[in-house]
Amino acid sequence: MPSETTALLRSLRRWMLLGTFLLGVGVVAIANMGYVLTNHQDVGLWIYAGAAGGFVALAACIQFVRTFRPGSADNRPAAE
Repeated sequence: MPSETTALLRSLRRWMLLGTFLLGVGVVAIANMGYVLTNHQDVGLWIYAGAAGGFVALAACIQFVRTFRPGSADNRPAAE
């Protein structure tokens, strides 16, 4: 049975990953708006911004899902 500190830190990690995912989605949305508002100018800038935001959102989503899987991270020995 995990201690209260471990459970609290796991919950905090999940909230941080969820926030990171939402920030990545926000960057994608801003890149899309920037592309449209500049009348489709500076395509490369908006593509790279959107791709970076998408990568961050995808990585955060994968890590968030992994926190629910029982695995080696939950069975680590306590730090000494």
